[in-house]
Amino acid sequence: MLQLENLIFDAINEVIRNIFDDEVAEMLLGFLKENSSMSFEEKLRFFEESLPKILGSGAVIIEDLILETLYSKLGIKFEQKRKSFTEYVLDLMVHQVETHG
Repeated sequence: MLQLENLIFDAINEVIRNIFDDEVAEMLLGFLKENSSMSFEEKLRFFEESLPKILGSGAVIIEDLILETLYSKLGIKFEQKRKSFTEYVLDLMVHQVETHG
């Protein structure tokens, strides 16, 4: 599971760094690295809740880019449904566990 968590963080990092300059990217990514007391799911939910506060309506585009990048890295087609960012990621984790044991 840790390998998948790292892949998820890598996808978030990749998209954020491709869009924003280093200073903004560090601000957006900082809590993911620092909050060791939070569970993986708590970090995802915090990221999802914080992004719109920082970026406004543009947060949805960033989330979609992260999800598309992540799904692509795993060789899975990303299909948009009415789910939150965190729900997509958690569903993906369950799918990976089911298909890879």
